[in-house]
Amino acid sequence: MFKKKALVLPGALLCALTLAALPASAVPVGGERGNIAQRQSDRNQALMAAQRGLGEYQQRKQQYYAGLSPNHMALEVSDVQELSQARIGAGFEMHTVSPQELAAGRTDLSAMATPTGSWRFVVQVGERPVGLVTVQKAEGRWQAVSFGGAGLARELDALRQVHGNADGSNLRFIRVYQAQSDLLEVVSGKDGKARYATLQSARDALLRHGLAAGSGDANAGLVEAPQLLDPLRTAVSKNLDMLR
Repeated sequence: MFKKKALVLPGALLCALTLAALPASAVPVGGERGNIAQRQSDRNQALMAAQRGLGEYQQRKQQYYAGLSPNHMALEVSDVQELSQARIGAGFEMHTVSPQELAAGRTDLSAMATPTGSWRFVVQVGERPVGLVTVQKAEGRWQAVSFGGAGLARELDALRQVHGNADGSNLRFIRVYQAQSDLLEVVSGKDGKARYATLQSARDALLRHGLAAGSGDANAGLVEAPQLLDPLRTAVSKNLDMLR
């Protein structure tokens, strides 16, 4: 899942994966209110950058590559004409967990996850996800930096339909880079507890490190954090050892 076809640049799907769910009783005050306002501002600016980026991508392909085969497309479309119908759907803020946090033996996976500063938005044709656009802030300006990841977009759509609430605000995307693993955090509306769906990348990476077969996919349900932590720690440790 980590070797995606992508193009570096010069939507109803994961609705409101942008913020982790807050308890109904939580009323942000002071710095907390400011932090939420800043994140919403970032989300809005990132969305506009994604829309600009997609427009530029469409224009280039339509102008220079009218006969390009689908194999050359970063998005999963059949031709340039279908590409012209693509639009930006819902987006999500990417989170990660540092190797140091995992090595420290902490057990609250949800609390360990922190924003990376990147956002990804679904690119869709009609209701069909055809890929993702990644947006980052550089020199004070949000801009689209790559397109790709149609398989990941489809996975997230399937998981949202199974586990998401009405607006998707109970979902959060977490990528543990050193374990080559993507997770979708799902906060229960019943008990407020975070549980996890393992995306294909995580199942591929963690099965050999102790993750139970069938854990956390769209059909098998969700896994508790303790079921993930030891496989994640082992995968991170082994991958970092290979780089030394």
